[in-house]
This record gives sequence, structure tokens and C-alpha cells, in this order.
Amino acid sequence: MTIDRYKIPLLIAILLTAIVQICLESPFDLTFNDLANVAGEHPRYSIGRKDATLPDEAKENGCFRKENPIPVIFMSLGRSGSSITWDTLSALTGARNKAYEITGQTFPKSEIFFNSLLENPNRGYDWAVKRLCSIKKVHSDQRDGVIGFQWKPYMKTWDHEYAIEGLRVVGQQTNPSIRVIYLTRNPLDRKLSNIRHVKSKKSNHTIAAHCVVGDEACLKAHSIQDGGYELPVGNELLTFLRQDMESDYRVRHRLKEMNIQYIHISYEKLYNAKNNDVKEWLRIFQFLERGPQQHLTRNMLFSTFSMAPTHSKQRNETIANFAQVEQTLKGTDFEHLLYT
Repeated sequence: MTIDRYKIPLLIAILLTAIVQICLESPFDLTFNDLANVAGEHPRYSIGRKDATLPDEAKENGCFRKENPIPVIFMSLGRSGSSITWDTLSALTGARNKAYEITGQTFPKSEIFFNSLLENPNRGYDWAVKRLCSIKKVHSDQRDGVIGFQWKPYMKTWDHEYAIEGLRVVGQQTNPSIRVIYLTRNPLDRKLSNIRHVKSKKSNHTIAAHCVVGDEACLKAHSIQDGGYELPVGNELLTFLRQDMESDYRVRHRLKEMNIQYIHISYEKLYNAKNNDVKEWLRIFQFLERGPQQHLTRNMLFSTFSMAPTHSKQRNETIANFAQVEQTLKGTDFEHLLYT
């Protein structure tokens, strides 16, 4: 193969960039196909190409093989239990690892992330696949059962060009498919947790977002602040709940539309199940084809937790204006949220 001598400095620069990005676990890792394209081996590929329709050979990403860790995108909004859920399922499928919130921990950061993709012509629609490939290279230990990253589906960026087309490319991946785990939580509890978290940060008694198992001081601090918070009422609360319901519908509709292999799981069924039921956890492991497929007990789960539950009170104890909230929701489609 003959390489244009004018491309040699560019090729060297890209190779060095790729090495640095892999070491830093960058979300924009360049694959070997990208590098080959610069040298002229794959004219159908382009580093700057945004086309979301991939050639057949690209759909079977050489970065992932069936015996390797399963690539996963974990979707959930904040205060939904994503950290402990990922930590636990990664531990029970192989080796404990982290799924970082690369698309932005907050809405402003999410907006910055997706706009940065739009502004850089060298970042294509396959950004999510490249990110997973980068993580795979960093976590090359075969003990890992799953690897992945977190994506908070904020509605203000959900219809961003790179969010839509990025998912389209994810849906085209085969052998193995990229799995999506979509976790939701009762919106009233999520709202309460957000209020408590924000007020804690503004006070002189800031508490950690999570407590390590055995950290009694952290748990005591959470217990002291676990209650006495007011939720909005009237139209403000109903508008919030309607928007949450619409957001949930839009996420699931998009995942189906893009032919993505996904599972929708519930925080309540994972952590508040009656009679020590573990069916929701088994659904995850069976979906991933990793970890315990049948014989799983609550004790096995509890012994795996590295983070401790930080609240145990009922809603009529944590919601200071429970009666007003109850009156607002009475007779609506959201009344059940107070009691489930």
C-alpha cells in the first residue's frame, strides 16, 4: 500500500491522539477503521462522515465479541438509583466497574456535550459505539461481564441530532447487539430526593449523595435529613407529573423506533419488592445473558451492595405537605404514585 507522503504527518498525529484518548478513556476514541481510512484503505469510511447507515462489516464491530463483556448503555434520570444498580449488576456479572455519565450529569452539561459533537466535524454519529469500544479497551479484563456508560435522557437534548442518530447507529450494531437498560423511579420520590439533595448542598450540613455500606456517620446524616420536605402542589405538581409521563413515553418510543435491544426496569421492583422478590433483578441478568439466571436470593444481593440504602421512611413521613399533595392527586391518573 502506498501512502501519500503529505498524509504521513497527519497519520502520525492521529495515531498519537488515538493512543492518548484510549489511555484517558475518551468518549471519542478513534478506531482502527478510522485510521485505515486516512491511509486510503476504506474509502467508504470517513472520519468526518455523519451518515448513520453503516456498511454490513461496520455493524459487526470487531471491538466486541460474544465472549467479551456485553456493551451496555444505562439510561436513567438523576436520583433513580443508577449508581447502586450498575455497581451491583456489574459485580454479579463478573467484576465491579463504573459506568460514567458521559452525556452530562446535568442538563447544561448534556447540552454542552451534544453541541460539542455538532460543532466538531470529525465526530460522527457513531460516537456512542466508539465510546463503548474505548471503554472495552480500557476494561480488557475478561472477568468483566458488562461494560458501559450512563446516559441521562433529558428531554431538551433527547431530540438533538446526535442523540437521535447516535441511537440509530447503536440499533444497527449486531453480533453482539448493544444493550440498553432503562431505569425509572416513582417521580414523587425522585423529586423528593432532588429537593433534599439541593437543600443539603445549600446548607451547612451537606450530605454525600451515597453512603458506603458500614459508614454509620453517613447513614445517620441521611436519617436526620430524611423528611420534612414539601412538594409542589396544584397545577405545578400535575404539570411535572405529566411531563415525566410524556418523557418516559418518548424514551421508550425512541428505543423501539431505533430497533434497540432494551429492557425497562423499575427502582421500586428492584429495591422495595414485597416478600424479598428478586424477579426484577433476574430480568436484568437474563436480558444481559450474564450473571445468575435462576438461583438468586435477596441475601446474595444484599451481600453484593457496596452502597447502603439512605432512606426507609414512608411518603407520609417524608412529605411535609402530604395532605395537600394527596388532595392534588386525588381522582387523577397519578393518585397511585402516593401509595405504591
